[in-house]
Amino acid sequence: MAEMINRHRYLLLILSVTFLLLVLLAAAPLVSHRALGDYTDPQGPLYEGSSADDNRDNFDGSLRVVTWNMFYGDKLEQVIQTLEEVPELQDADILLLQEIDAVGVDTMAKRLHYNYVFYPAILDHHRRIEYGDAILSKWPLKNPAKLILPIFIPNWLESRISTSATVVVDGTEIAVYSTHLDITWMIFKQGESQAEYLSRAAGERDEPIILGGDFNTWNPVSIANLDKQMEKIGLERLSKGAGYTFEWAGLKFILDHIYSNAALDYQAGVYRQTNASDHYPVWAEMTIDTK
Repeated sequence: MAEMINRHRYLLLILSVTFLLLVLLAAAPLVSHRALGDYTDPQGPLYEGSSADDNRDNFDGSLRVVTWNMFYGDKLEQVIQTLEEVPELQDADILLLQEIDAVGVDTMAKRLHYNYVFYPAILDHHRRIEYGDAILSKWPLKNPAKLILPIFIPNWLESRISTSATVVVDGTEIAVYSTHLDITWMIFKQGESQAEYLSRAAGERDEPIILGGDFNTWNPVSIANLDKQMEKIGLERLSKGAGYTFEWAGLKFILDHIYSNAALDYQAGVYRQTNASDHYPVWAEMTIDTK
């Protein structure tokens, strides 16, 4: 009996130490990039631009969406080249970008001919630059909005938002979200999680939805929980089965996803032949009905 109790105590100790290490690993990068400004105003700051060509008159029903965490746009020229040359990513109808700044978004939009909306979420205290989430579209954009996600320790952990806009595809309005959750959303529970909050807010929309981004789903439990929250509002993970999107210390993680309730048919994948960011871009090609 005593041996069993000691074994249980040892197991509890191991689990506690492992959990503590995970928390410390999660918190370290967030503290180093914690918000210095106040980005809790849902009205802004907002950046917009229009550089898309008016060449989408003959829509064939196929919509290509790419989501990509930019790692602060450190290799912006390489990102642009990848988007120009890789067939799976080339000429995407919608780009969902995270960890990008206003100059980077505007540069990409002008070079690749996109309309865009961008909301910053943080002011990085090393670079003194605002970073956030952007939506770039070959189609008209309207109704930009910023969804402020709940965080565990306000004014300490990095701010999190979801940028949204209405994309008008061949006359059909689609609610689009570019999202970046923090890595603690499944560790600390206080009220609604970021995934629950996002699901509830997006579920209030009447239009078809495309929702993608970096969800920091670092274990299978968090992926299952995210799927559960999105399924509540009828969203399917189009990128399911596409595989890992992030590598660290020999480990592979599925952090980035694309969800939608608009796809009649689809295929998706991850492009890994690039080091333009610490994340790999995820793409989905979907057939939609605009009639």
